[in-house]
Amino acid sequence: MKIIEHIKKIKNDFSYRTTLSTIFSLLINLVFIIYNGYLGIKYYDAFSIGITIYYALLFWVMLATLIVERNIVKNNKEQKDKIRIKNYKISSIFIFIIDFSLIAPIILMVVNPKDVNFGLIPAIVMATYCVYKIIKAIINYKKSKKTNNLSIVLLKEINIIGAIVSILNLQHTLIMVNGGMNDDMKTLSFVSSVGFIILIIMFSIFSFVKNKTLYKEK
Repeated sequence: MKIIEHIKKIKNDFSYRTTLSTIFSLLINLVFIIYNGYLGIKYYDAFSIGITIYYALLFWVMLATLIVERNIVKNNKEQKDKIRIKNYKISSIFIFIIDFSLIAPIILMVVNPKDVNFGLIPAIVMATYCVYKIIKAIINYKKSKKTNNLSIVLLKEINIIGAIVSILNLQHTLIMVNGGMNDDMKTLSFVSSVGFIILIIMFSIFSFVKNKTLYKEK
């Protein structure tokens, strides 16, 4: 009976379903963080290490949000909303700050590129992860419009940001698969990377402003 009740809850409770999906996503992200960090250490690649740290920080925000949700289960709705508002504001500001940290690995990638060849396997792994992140982020972000739960909204926004960064990471991996960059490739890579950062920052600002009616203190 408990299994049936659990299945029904997954089917009918969007917040509960999102929590389970986020836990699964955290596990996938953790594996990716470890693998990406391994590439950075093995090839002494500053860009991979920088991206690994960025992903780890996003992972921490997602984990902290899940912990918040777990700890406020017994609170009344008003108390839950206040705690979620506080967590959303703090997390959004933190994410906005670490968005700028992406500039450092991009500069290192262009100014001090590593003349290494990652090989085909990392490219396949990164491409698979990138496709997974993009599809999952788009589907979940559309679904998040159904809820006023700021914790769920925050998790979906992080998924979108993570998907954009995965494209940036895939770009770098494909460059390394080819054994490095010439001058034209450096310019193109720098311009596209800056474009992705601007997109992430603009998305963070847009989301924060758009959700004002949800986090505005009553």
